[in-house]
Formats: sequence, C-alpha cells, structure tokens
Amino acid sequence: MTASKEIEKVLKNKSKGEILFISDFFQYGNYDAVRKALQRLTEKEQLIRIANGIYYYPKIDTEIGVLYPSIETIAKAIAKRDKARIVPTGNYALYLLGLSEQIPMNVVFLTDASPRKIDINNRQIVFKKTSPKNLLSKNTLTNLLIQSLKTLKQENVNEHHLKIIKNHLKQSGNLKQIKQEISVAPIWIQKIITQLIKDIENEVA
Repeated sequence: MTASKEIEKVLKNKSKGEILFISDFFQYGNYDAVRKALQRLTEKEQLIRIANGIYYYPKIDTEIGVLYPSIETIAKAIAKRDKARIVPTGNYALYLLGLSEQIPMNVVFLTDASPRKIDINNRQIVFKKTSPKNLLSKNTLTNLLIQSLKTLKQENVNEHHLKIIKNHLKQSGNLKQIKQEISVAPIWIQKIITQLIKDIENEVA
C-alpha cells in the first residue's frame, strides 16, 4: 500500500480538528514519500498545510466552512510533540488576560525547547528559550499574571489593570496555589498579587 493510502487510512481514525506533523507518518515511508503523500492529500483538500511540516485535519462547519485552529492550539500541539513546556508571554499574555484588546501578529511563548519561529499565513509563532524558573508554575493563570505584569512594567500598572486581574483571581478558585506559585515572580509582582488575594479573602471573610 502506498504512503498516501496508508495515511488516508490513518486519517479515518483521527478526530477532525487535529494538528498533524510530517513526523507522525514516517512509519509509512521515508521523508520524501511522506511529504509527497501529504502534498497529494492537501491537493485533494483532505488536509490543510499550516506551515512547513505541519498539517491540519480540517473540522468543517456547514455554515461557516473550515474551522481553523487558533495560534495557541497550534503552539500547544508543537509543544506536545516536542515534549516541551510553553508559557504565553509579551503582548499575547496581555491579550489572553484582557489587559489589551490588540491581537498581536507575532505570538510569543517562552519554552524549555529550542528557540524557533514558525510562519502561519501572515502571523508568526515565536518560541523563546527561557530559564526553567519561568516555567515552574503549573497554574496557567499564575504564568499569565507574571508574564503580563512583566510586559506592562511596574510603572504602567493602573487601577483598570488591577480590576481585571482581581476578577481573574476571583474566578480562579485556586488562590492558595497562586499564592504559593507567585513566589517565583519579581518582588513587585508578588506584592501586587498578594495584596489582591488578601483583598479578595477579606471580602468573603
């Protein structure tokens, strides 16, 4: 059976909406054979090529059409493949928390894997190598809070920002963990988050 037929058979058991990599199919042929097979399946519109070596098994809505994956979904799939940890940072972290309404063209993640840039249409995923200290927090909100505040810088944090952050903390349901994990952040960030948590705890006391 050709690589194309083998891969086509495998796709039938995949869930629509999955991110796939050329390396997922090396058991069905060498690099060139698999690449050509994926190219043929792309031409038949069974797959969508997102970037070099990265493909999407399209999920389709009857009214909207193809439901494309988010940049973060693609980044998480790459991290899972590479067994790497990633944390949103910069303007993307601000956007995810609602501290900025601007969607950045370049989405930046800190990682413990190799640094790289991946072009996706007119946007770019950037993986920046960082120290393990910046990836210690297991709580997603803790990571976003630290990276967002670092991006804002202490002198730019205002009451509007604090109100948004406080609402996220209220909804987290895990203040104890955040209070512990925030200890890896710069002192000024620790003070801000600790005070907001204290205010929340006093409100419900």
